[in-house]
Amino acid sequence: MAEMMEFTFNGIVRQGFGFYNPNHAAAFICAIFPFLWGWKRYAWIGWILTILLTIPLGMTFSRTGVLVLLFEFVVYFLLSKNNNWKLILSVLGGVLLVFCLSGIFGRFTLDKAVTNRPEIWVAGLKLYATNPLGVGVGNSGAIVSSLILDGIGCRTLVNSHITLLVELGIFVGFSWLSVVFYSVIHGRKRIRLCASFCGLVISGFSASIFDWGVLLDFQNYGYHSLLNFCLSWMLLVIFFSLSVCLMWGKFKGKELGVACILSMICVITPCVMLRGVSLYFNDDVIYTSNSAPLLLYDDDWSIKTAVAYSDGSYQIPVKPGFKNRESSSVFLFGNAAEYAGEFPERDIVYVYPPEFFIPALNTKKIILQGGDDRANSLRSEIQNDVSVEIR
Repeated sequence: MAEMMEFTFNGIVRQGFGFYNPNHAAAFICAIFPFLWGWKRYAWIGWILTILLTIPLGMTFSRTGVLVLLFEFVVYFLLSKNNNWKLILSVLGGVLLVFCLSGIFGRFTLDKAVTNRPEIWVAGLKLYATNPLGVGVGNSGAIVSSLILDGIGCRTLVNSHITLLVELGIFVGFSWLSVVFYSVIHGRKRIRLCASFCGLVISGFSASIFDWGVLLDFQNYGYHSLLNFCLSWMLLVIFFSLSVCLMWGKFKGKELGVACILSMICVITPCVMLRGVSLYFNDDVIYTSNSAPLLLYDDDWSIKTAVAYSDGSYQIPVKPGFKNRESSSVFLFGNAAEYAGEFPERDIVYVYPPEFFIPALNTKKIILQGGDDRANSLRSEIQNDVSVEIR
């Protein structure tokens, strides 16, 4: 299991309260706020609890959390038509005071964590435009950061809704968005429920609070802690529970129709408006064409480092390991040299092979790392038509 990643700001550890990502904790805290508002009895207790709850929210240093809370605040007071401005300003002043004391406003700068997100989203949607049936759970970040983006690394697309659409495809994405739109449209008069649900939707738009690579990994928990896995599922259950409560009641076909139309626009527009990238996905392999060289690599390599040895045409598994696809040649990186016997009729290219290996009879080229003293001995042992290069 991977070690817990530590998020910091100005040397201060951002608290995740059991979640591996503080933004996820902030989304959970924000989902609670609307239920503290508008109590018929002892309303003042709810407002005091609101101010107190901003303390752990401030400890997450989540910009998204601050914006979501303000959004929920506006939605609640607009829908409830509350005109008690003294109360509104008093509570808002208390909340802002807590945030000022926490130092969270210091994060409101246009750093790379902010400016990179639109690029990641667009790159993900371009991948989706070419692969509308999805590229598989947990694969979008690796593909986008390795093959589309330049100098930007990401594990997810930093957007739960886009990540789901890109990874699970148009049908799941359409269903998900239809539930979201219908819940908001049908349940808009259930003010606290609607404000809380909208807060989670907005949180999911600017952060991967529903981390599908974690949620659907029942064996390794997304290489995070079991506590994070359980809390992540709890957050998703809360989301769907709110959705069910908002959709509950007399069915209204017109509202569902509007929700489906909006969802259809969302899933079709990227395919029409964005020019898809020439990358295709099938059987956990990303490829430029079905006849391209097959690239197999071990844990010491990555998609990005392996593809650098191709001429721009390739078939490569999203994760290290063995895959057998039709191709004229096979590149074997590192310890993947052991797969050579599986391809007796194809040209084999070894890249940085292990110290003790025997080149297959169908070897075409061997690429060694600079300083590798095996070059001369290999040239004397292998056939004349096999080239040995140093890179």
